[in-house]
Parts: sequence; structure tokens; C-alpha cells
Amino acid sequence: MSAEKLDVKGKMCPLPVAFTKRKLAGMVSGQLLEVVGEGKLEFDNIQRWVKSNGYEVVEASMAISEFKILIRK
Repeated sequence: MSAEKLDVKGKMCPLPVAFTKRKLAGMVSGQLLEVVGEGKLEFDNIQRWVKSNGYEVVEASMAISEFKILIRK
């Protein structure tokens, strides 16, 4: 199963979390979502929201200012 993609580059909190929430709402259980963006705060907030809402962070990486988070619904 290939991952859906969501680009939140240039978006400031709380928009990356809101866009992630909206995208996951339209997905089926078990589906993967790859979120790419920038900023340490956004990186941390998305992961915190994902975990607190019962989803799984499969992989999370940050390189300089860009991040990638792979989420399983």
C-alpha cells in the first residue's frame, strides 16, 4: 500500500496539525500518510497530536529544517 502525501511546508501552527487531522479523517484504517514540512515546533506538534489520537508514528525524521513523518491511521 503506498502512502498518501501531505505537504505542509510554509504553514505555521496550528495549520499543519489541522491539515493532518483533516487528511487522516478521509482515510481508511491501516492506510499510511506521509507528511512533509518544515520547523521543529510543527514536527513535534504533529507527532504529539498523532499519538494522542490513537494513530501510529511509523517513522519520523528531521534534516536541518525539513521533516518527514509517516503515520499509520
